[in-house]
This record gives sequence, structure tokens and C-alpha cells, in this order.
Amino acid sequence: MKKSKKSSKQLASYTNRTTVGQTLASPCSLFKVVYCKRKVQHYSPKPCYRKNQFPKVRSCEMANKENELACAGNLPAKLHNDSRTLLLNPSDSGTSQTEGPSSKYSGFFSEVSQDHETMAQVLFSRNLRLNVALTFWRRRSISELVAYLLRIQDLGVIVDCLPVLTSSLQEEKPYISVGCCVDLLTLVKLLLKSKYEEYVLVGLNWLQAVIKRWWSELSAHMGKVEDGNIQILKEQLCGLWKQENHLTLVPGYTGSIAKDVDAYLLQLH
Repeated sequence: MKKSKKSSKQLASYTNRTTVGQTLASPCSLFKVVYCKRKVQHYSPKPCYRKNQFPKVRSCEMANKENELACAGNLPAKLHNDSRTLLLNPSDSGTSQTEGPSSKYSGFFSEVSQDHETMAQVLFSRNLRLNVALTFWRRRSISELVAYLLRIQDLGVIVDCLPVLTSSLQEEKPYISVGCCVDLLTLVKLLLKSKYEEYVLVGLNWLQAVIKRWWSELSAHMGKVEDGNIQILKEQLCGLWKQENHLTLVPGYTGSIAKDVDAYLLQLH
């Protein structure tokens, strides 16, 4: 009797472990079910490495652009099959496809290069003239060099050559005479009237060097001067400075050189 009660309690506990709606006919079938459940729990299938293939969808950015174009009324009737080509604005389609960087800036380049040929000719001509002047300088033919500068009347070449003569005057080289300086005064007048301060400064430096180089002769009494070119140089310097003494009002280094020249020439009156 006790065994039958115990077996009935065991059966009750076994039936509670089973799922709802499952019927057991006998303890044998119970053990079969338990065995099957353990077999299912320990079953582990082999891993599968196939990649999931998702359907191709267009990006959100493409969809947003299409919505914007549809609202603006610029969306064409047919879109190309290739979703990467998107027509943003039909009016700009021709220019965006045909125009490159060169055609885009063609107007700018044509404007910049319109005087290129003229400038190239000017520089080529100046280079030739400087080579001729350099030939005279290497021979120390200063009179021929001055005559050449007077003949060409090229202020650009004169500005390049005159500082070399100024340095020779400061070093008191013997191959630069008073007569050459008298002849160069006509070119120096042109430099002092120039609108370019660099040209004016080159002319003032030359005047200062000439005055200091022959200051003892220029400041001496006229009866004691044997060279007639000194008197001519003195008269031309004073006449030139009456016209250009306004350069003392120029600020900076140019004005200081002009004041120094003015201080010397005031003593010659």
C-alpha cells in the first residue's frame, strides 16, 4: 500500500514536469519523452556561413534629393537607370558636362595674357640694349656708353646703368670725366620728373655722387678753375635744382637725399 502511494506521487511529479496538453499513458512512455527532450537539448546544428543578401535600396541622400527636385518641379520625366547619375538642374546640365577648368577661366586667362606679347617684346628689347651697354662698360668706353644712352632715350635701361656709374663716382674712378656727367644731366632731368619714385631716387643718388666727387672744384673760385666743364656743370646743376627742389618735401629716404643735395647746391649761389 505504501509503495502504491509512492508510485502515485512520483507519477504526479512527472506529470507536472511535462508540458500542457501532453498525455502520458504509462511510465514507459514518460521515460521515452524525457529521453527525447534531452536529445533535443543536446542537439547543436553545424554553423552556416552564408551571407544574407539584402535587396539593393537607394540611399537616403538620393531619396532626399529626388524629393527636393520633385517639390521644385525640376525632376525629369525619366530618371536614368543608373542611380549614381542625378540631374540636379536641367539648365546647368550642358555647362557642367562640357565646361572644364580651362573653359571656365578662359576669360580670366585671356584678360591677363592680352598684353603678354607686348611685354615680352619690351623685355626682349631691353635685354638687347643692356647687352650693348655692358659691352661698352667692359671696354671702359664711358663716352661711347653715354652717347649710346642719349641715343636710345630708354629710361628703363638708364635706370639699370646709372647706379653702376654712381658707384664709380663714389669710388672716384678716373675713367668717368666731368664731360660725361654734363652729358648725362639731360637724362637725369627725365628721371627726376618721373612718376616712379625708384627712378627719382636713382637720379638723386647720381646727383649726390657728382656733387661730392667734384665738390672742391665746384665750390672753388671761378678764376682758379681750369676745366671749363666744371663751370658748365655748376650752372646746369643750379638750374636743374631750381625746378626740382620740391623733392625735398617727399617723405622717407628719397626726401632725405633731396635735402642733402639741396644743402650742397645752396652753397654755390
